[in-house]
Amino acid sequence: MTENLAYTPEGLYREAERRAREQGVTAHDEWDVLVEEVIEEHRAVGEMHDDEELEELERVLRERFDEYIAEA
Repeated sequence: MTENLAYTPEGLYREAERRAREQGVTAHDEWDVLVEEVIEEHRAVGEMHDDEELEELERVLRERFDEYIAEA
């Protein structure tokens, strides 16, 4: 697997956080859907590959919902 520097977990969190604020996300299930969308968009344009640990990345980002709410 080649390392892809086009994204970072922190960068993806900041992207999800920005979009969540724009969309008025206040519920954990809304956050989860948004995280899935952000990851899928990056995967679809080739920045992420199916063989990468996408499930782990998604889990980590989903767990940051409380952090997002605290910063809101």
